[in-house]
Amino acid sequence: MFERIMVAYDGSDCADRALAAGVKLLDCYDADLAVVMVAGLPDYAGTISEVDEIQSEARAFFDQKITKVKELAGDQMERVSTHLLFGHTGDQLIRFARERNMDLVVIGARGFSRLQRMFLGSVSQFVVKHAYCPVLVIKDPCQAEHPSPHDSAKATAQYW
Repeated sequence: MFERIMVAYDGSDCADRALAAGVKLLDCYDADLAVVMVAGLPDYAGTISEVDEIQSEARAFFDQKITKVKELAGDQMERVSTHLLFGHTGDQLIRFARERNMDLVVIGARGFSRLQRMFLGSVSQFVVKHAYCPVLVIKDPCQAEHPSPHDSAKATAQYW
């Protein structure tokens, strides 16, 4: 069913859970797994060296995170590929999934930038909306365990 699985990875806790889910699916479906990380670039860079510096820092950060990928994949690492892309996160993830004919995208519900999500919307929402293939969103268990007051009021109203 799923031969090519992509995990969107930014090193956050939710992304770690998405990565763990991707590795489990790798076992279940005898699939290949692509771990994709995207580093944003400024819309208007002052100099080329500014862009080079951002790319260099992103590579160093990603190289540190590869260790987590290797830990989780273990002896299946030969079926796992890692990719670092640059640009708009959502666009790059969608483009990668489409160009590589991914059968499934696995993504965490929350990444590092909560402020960015307030103004621009979440990357996971963007991917769910624009992906051509199924998307598995791994939710933050802390958020899922605490229902909103609105939910409890609704449950109380239904009880009476």
